[in-house]
Amino acid sequence: MPPASNTKGSGGEEEQRAHVRKKKKEEHVRKKAWKPKTKTGCMTCRIRRVKCDEAKPYCHRCTSTGRTCEWYPVASPTPPREGNTSTPESLIAAFPGLKLRSDSEKNAFQFFKAYTVKELSGFFDSEFWQFEILQASHTIPAIRHAVMSLAAMHRKFIECRMPVLPSGTSDEHMRFALQQSTLALQARGRTTVDLLTISILFYCISCFEGHQTKAIEHLRSGLKILRQADEEEGRNPQHYANQPIALNTLRSMFVALDVEVRALLSVSALAQWEPLPRSEHIPAPESFRTLLQTKRYMERFYREIRTFIQSSDLYRPVGPEAKPFNDLIEEFRNEFNVMNPRLDAFLEQCASDVGEEERDSYLWIRLWREQIRLLLSSFLEFDENSGIRMLDWHVDEHGMGVIVDLVGQLLRAPPGLTIPFGADPRDYYTSYAEVEHMTPKKSMPYARPVFASGSNVGIALWHVVSKARSSLLRRRAIALMLEFPRGEGVWNSVVAGRIAWERLVLEETAFEGQLGVLRDKMSEPPEYIPDENRCRGVEINFLGARLLRVEFLSVKQFALKQPGITKYIAW
Repeated sequence: MPPASNTKGSGGEEEQRAHVRKKKKEEHVRKKAWKPKTKTGCMTCRIRRVKCDEAKPYCHRCTSTGRTCEWYPVASPTPPREGNTSTPESLIAAFPGLKLRSDSEKNAFQFFKAYTVKELSGFFDSEFWQFEILQASHTIPAIRHAVMSLAAMHRKFIECRMPVLPSGTSDEHMRFALQQSTLALQARGRTTVDLLTISILFYCISCFEGHQTKAIEHLRSGLKILRQADEEEGRNPQHYANQPIALNTLRSMFVALDVEVRALLSVSALAQWEPLPRSEHIPAPESFRTLLQTKRYMERFYREIRTFIQSSDLYRPVGPEAKPFNDLIEEFRNEFNVMNPRLDAFLEQCASDVGEEERDSYLWIRLWREQIRLLLSSFLEFDENSGIRMLDWHVDEHGMGVIVDLVGQLLRAPPGLTIPFGADPRDYYTSYAEVEHMTPKKSMPYARPVFASGSNVGIALWHVVSKARSSLLRRRAIALMLEFPRGEGVWNSVVAGRIAWERLVLEETAFEGQLGVLRDKMSEPPEYIPDENRCRGVEINFLGARLLRVEFLSVKQFALKQPGITKYIAW
């Protein structure tokens, strides 16, 4: 069942809007010139394509930003373009002992090393993607085949118009990817670390395919194995020493992926989900010194607040039961008040020192700070009778505008990007069947699809479309979701944008708390949405491959546990 559309304007107005939109996109197209890696310097700087000062044993550029400085040779990749061939000899020389059986495997591995690694790492360096997974690929066939499958899917993914791959095996990259996935499953992992690593890789593979249900199950299996590994490590601390991938690295990956998935689970699904994986508590530092140190702290702080809010929605504490919940939210607010001036001082210092290569990391930290501020400010208290967490719908609109602006800078989006009232959500393709029947009104998004893990851009925009009262601000956030397609783990920005759009339309056309009753009866949207007309809950349930059911609950329906308005979205 396709999502319903808004009221549409005249045909001439639509064609004019489509023409303007297409022209803006053509003006916005950016072509990034290929720059070969430097021949000297540490591996970390060479991977990041920045100039290394070559100080040993650790260069200043790495130590000043909290990165691990590694000194050993890597191959110089070539840019991916049609008809490009790799140089397997140089690759094998750089990675002795790597058993690659064909040119296709050699090209896939080189593409993974040169492009997939950087994109999966997001806005910060990643020990897992940039170092440890490459090392493990040398000796563990199951990991090596899964890596090559992921690389082939990524190569096809960046050619698409949506953050999802086409179904079927007609494409050579897809055939190769499926073949490598089969070989990975046949090879199997021999150790717990192998199995944990393969769970992460197949989680990403399933996300590329658009099979969120499978991805969630891969993560669930990995979380169960991780729990067993933690118990074993508790009995024997040396049990996982000298592994190609450190258990602490894997645990950090699973903690981040668990946060991604929890953000999508319905309340009922969350009640059946796995326990929180063990994670390190990082206290607020006396001072922030590096971007990486700050990133680790902000991730921990956000994660604890987010999981606390989810648990409170799940349990709905009544009466005296609410006291520990209220005490904990106050602890979070106190920590934020202590941390914030320290972070301000660090960011002020960074503003003058940060280079272009650190720009995104700097913006990302600011983005997480604004999300934490928003979560804490919108939390009021618990209703004494129902245990429902009361929300402040009148949170600082300026702060949410900052979130949208920061995301726009990270995505390098043109200013003023929005979606017009009366546009059709189906102009933003969520189905390859729709792509095959393009109309002049349907045009390419501003940027190619990006796949990253843990970057949190989509969740940041979701906070805005969930809490902002301004229709204009929410339309800007939705436009960023749709026009800059991203896959962030199980988060698909185009699917999330379609859900956000449906939510916005239901609220804009609500009357006296009844969602959507004025649909097709309004010529322009309200400037602000009254509290009674807001969606208090959005329940998402994955029904199978590329199909979900989403239920929108009004404030009244959420409080009384009544059924809401249901939509189905396929992609």
